[in-house]
Amino acid sequence: MSNIRLRRATAVWFLALYLLIGVPVWYKLTTIHRAPLPAEYIESLYKGNNHDVHMVIPVYIMSKTFKFPDLHDAVQLQVNHMLQNKERYVNWSLQVLPYPEDGSVDLHNEYVVILENDESPGFVIPSDGRKTILFHNLDNVLHNDLPFFVSQSLVEHTFQLEWNRLNKKYTSGVDSNRVKNMAIEYNPNVHLSISLLSGDGNPVSWEIEHVALKYLTPLRQFLSPLVNFTIDTNIIYFNDLNLHHLKNRSLLSQQDLSQTIDLSELSSANYYEEQNCLHLAIVFPSNSTGSLPFINSDKHWNSFLVPQWGTLIINDEPLPENPYLSEDYLAPVMHKFSNELLQLLGFTEDSEGLSSPVITLDSFKRLTILNNLNHSINTLWSLVKMTSNLPQMTIPIDVLTNVKDALDLRLETIEMLNNPAKQNSHEVWNDALIKSNKLVYLCEKAFFHKEMVQQMFLPQEHKVAVYLPLLGPISIVTIAGFLKIWREQDSESDDDTSTEEGASKEKMQ
Repeated sequence: MSNIRLRRATAVWFLALYLLIGVPVWYKLTTIHRAPLPAEYIESLYKGNNHDVHMVIPVYIMSKTFKFPDLHDAVQLQVNHMLQNKERYVNWSLQVLPYPEDGSVDLHNEYVVILENDESPGFVIPSDGRKTILFHNLDNVLHNDLPFFVSQSLVEHTFQLEWNRLNKKYTSGVDSNRVKNMAIEYNPNVHLSISLLSGDGNPVSWEIEHVALKYLTPLRQFLSPLVNFTIDTNIIYFNDLNLHHLKNRSLLSQQDLSQTIDLSELSSANYYEEQNCLHLAIVFPSNSTGSLPFINSDKHWNSFLVPQWGTLIINDEPLPENPYLSEDYLAPVMHKFSNELLQLLGFTEDSEGLSSPVITLDSFKRLTILNNLNHSINTLWSLVKMTSNLPQMTIPIDVLTNVKDALDLRLETIEMLNNPAKQNSHEVWNDALIKSNKLVYLCEKAFFHKEMVQQMFLPQEHKVAVYLPLLGPISIVTIAGFLKIWREQDSESDDDTSTEEGASKEKMQ
């Protein structure tokens, strides 16, 4: 009897171990943790179409000749009327303010309209600041034309980029498609690769370090709030990008160039950490190729702008022996590349450069901030849809933390856009741009979390195939053994009872 009780106790302990430890461990290992994402809030932001964004740009009006106490209110009405009649996908407006008499507003850092009396009405936007100088005469004052002149100059010229690109019709326009097809996707880090290619193997020296420092450094410093550039230079011999196939051409079209010139090897020649790279390739034909008749420029080279790639400079003559490319040759090449670099980044729609660099850069900052806000919400909405369509996908706590931080950062950015007068405008756009770039980073970090990506390749059937061979035999042995011992005890108890009854009957006889 004691043997049966020992076996029974052992079976009970095994079953208890299986139920109290094995089952919780199995549940812990197989349970998919899904952190609760704010799906409804993200959906409302996605469908709301920037309903909580109302970008405000402060503008001050200063008159050097006359005093107009109510001019800023009249200009504000005209500006509001112009913007309300324009169908925009993001609400934006100008906050027209009188210039303070104490001169506390910095003329260089704030947007200021300076009114000057002149016989010929007109306006000028200087290239070295954020001023708009508007010339008016006495007739303009008497006929009350100043509010319309000021509002039209501000909206359609000073803030031309916002006026055009925030228009809903602009997204389907020819200009928009040209900008999108030409410019690379915005990224705060861009690599510049400058290459000199020669069809021959004669050693070449060039003054690239001095020229890049002189011509590219000011541009890098000017664009530093928006883009951080890294630069590398190299010389490649015995590679003319297939120019030898064009040696008999007198004319060269863009299609002929794209079909003949091979840029793939040059694009993969260097390794860099940045996602985006723009190239400047200066190519000289080999001596066997000779002169190229389709180059008919006085500079002896032609520039070709390759969309989303960079600038290609093709020279008409091969390099002489032991050549040295000085600043006289490289300076116009670098100037051309600097102008086209602005086009490749999406700042301008042509290669004429910036008429007002400071104002245009500020406008591009604001447009980039708005694009980052849209991109971040689209990324979060894609995350919500992906997790809802894949119920077996895990949602780690890190993803929820990144999403919450991104939403908080978005509110901070929108607060800066909606109330920029709390700090200097030249600072608020830089700070908002930094926050919006971090916002995009957090959203993409949440979407491409490594545990979520791994879970996509681990379906439920795979987990069943792994755990079933392990847990099946253990469960069968434990449960079957317990039932067997329990039945043996019952049968032996019945046998003992029948034996005792038989013995008692014999005693009675």
